[in-house]
Amino acid sequence: MPFKLLNTWLDEEKASGAPNPHQAVLSTVMPGSAPHGRVVAIREISDQGLLFFTQRRTRKVDEIKYNPQATITFWLELKQRQVIIEGQIEVLSDADNAIYWETYPREAQIRFAAYAPTSGQPIGSKQILEEKRGKIAAEYVDKALPLSPDYCGFRLRPNRFVFYVYCTSELSDVCEYIFSRHTWHKQILSP
Repeated sequence: MPFKLLNTWLDEEKASGAPNPHQAVLSTVMPGSAPHGRVVAIREISDQGLLFFTQRRTRKVDEIKYNPQATITFWLELKQRQVIIEGQIEVLSDADNAIYWETYPREAQIRFAAYAPTSGQPIGSKQILEEKRGKIAAEYVDKALPLSPDYCGFRLRPNRFVFYVYCTSELSDVCEYIFSRHTWHKQILSP
C-alpha cells in the first residue's frame, strides 16, 4: 500500500515537470551518532524496498556497515509533498550488482569507472578524472565495459513511511504507515 502511494506521488511529480523526482536524501549515521545525508538516485521501488547504487569505498558504505538503519527522504517540491522512509539497509549480491550494471547506460558506466576508486577523496584536479574517462572510453569503444569492482547496490527495506502534503491555507495532511505483524498499518498524524 505505501509503495503504491509513493510511486503515484513520484509519477505525479514527474508529470508536473520535475526532472528527477527519484532522487532522494539518504541519511545514515557515523560512529558517535553524527548524522550524514546526501542525495542518491533511487533506481527501483518495489514491495521489497528501494534500490540505490554507489561506490564501495565511500563514507556512506562505511556508515551502512556500521549501522544499517537509514532514512530516505523525498522532497517533491512541485506538489509540495514529502515522503520519509525509515528502514533497514541490506547489501545486494554480486549477481544483482552485475544485473543492474548491465542496465546502466554506457556513458554512466564509463563515468562511474573514472571516478569510483577515488570518490570522496582529494584529487589534484578534475582533469585527472577527465583523462581517465577518455582512456576508458577509448579502450572500450567496441566492447562491453566490465562490472566495476567498486559498484555496489543496496536495498532499503522500509518499516515506516510518513507522507506529508503541505498546505499553507489549512492544516497539512500527514499519514504514517508502520509495518507490523507482516502487514502495513495506516494512521493519521497531526502535522
